[in-house]
Amino acid sequence: RSSDLDRAVTSDRVTALFSDLDGLPFMDRYKEAFLRYCTGGKRIRAYLVKLGYELSGSAADERILAPALSCELFQASVLIHDDIIDQSTVRRNYPTMHIMLGGDHSAVSEAICVGDLGIFLSQDILACSGFGRDAILQALQHQNKIYKLTIAGEIKDIELGDAPSYTLEDIIRMYELKTSWYTIIGPLQLGAILAGAPAELLDQIRRAGTAMGIAFQIKDDVMGVFGEADVIGKSNLSDVHEGKKTVLTEHFSRTAPAGARAEFETLYGSKEAGPDELARIRALLRDAGSFDHAEALCDRYIEEAGSVIGSMKISPYYKNILVGFLQYLSKRKY
Repeated sequence: RSSDLDRAVTSDRVTALFSDLDGLPFMDRYKEAFLRYCTGGKRIRAYLVKLGYELSGSAADERILAPALSCELFQASVLIHDDIIDQSTVRRNYPTMHIMLGGDHSAVSEAICVGDLGIFLSQDILACSGFGRDAILQALQHQNKIYKLTIAGEIKDIELGDAPSYTLEDIIRMYELKTSWYTIIGPLQLGAILAGAPAELLDQIRRAGTAMGIAFQIKDDVMGVFGEADVIGKSNLSDVHEGKKTVLTEHFSRTAPAGARAEFETLYGSKEAGPDELARIRALLRDAGSFDHAEALCDRYIEEAGSVIGSMKISPYYKNILVGFLQYLSKRKY
């Protein structure tokens, strides 16, 4: 449960990771801020680590908590950096890290450092978990791969933000790198690796997880414009202000009439856009069929993931859990 994980990230198991900073009282403020940032959220990645371990045929025990927390610490760390990149001010209905620390240039610099610190903490807790040395080494190598692919996805996202033209394939590739690997594939494979899963199962997790992650991100981008701020836990104008490139905007730019595109370009990406402009953006996207296109594309990737899950040589019980997760992806509101 989320409440259990909230307690875990503030427990001795995690705070002990800061022991190398003992004797540096000026760091206390940043330690507290990071732990505050780790609370809340959906905890999807932590649950998927446990699920990956169990669907490989092993019964999860207390040892799985460390790798699950590793994913959560990494998640908090990259969100700190992501919020700076996106200039976001709210995350999980709380101020983002750089805003929490003051919002000026020094606060941004401090937040970058805190995010870097969290990444090393995520490696520490995995390295100190109770699994065998060979399993831990393989898990650490796996996590480093996920980190590198996630950074590549973030860079691709930034590049697309400045691109005068882009394709659906560009967007989907960015989703795969930025979301599929670190949200779905990475955690599931981490648990499976620690359980000694065979290569065939790891490949099936990759294939299913790729489609699941793409569906997850499509839904996330739809909610970023069409969701309500108090439900999604962040501003529904941040993507608009950023001019974020998504499957919605790709479809719109390719299919909408010239007049609608010209109007959209004056609104989407404007730092001054407010509720009235958001309402108009929503109407333009709906009229062009871009909202329906995104929903249909999400359903297509969910169906693709379901097909791979159906072929997995795992127990029906865990197949049902994965199918239930697919249903959550298609219906989630936050």
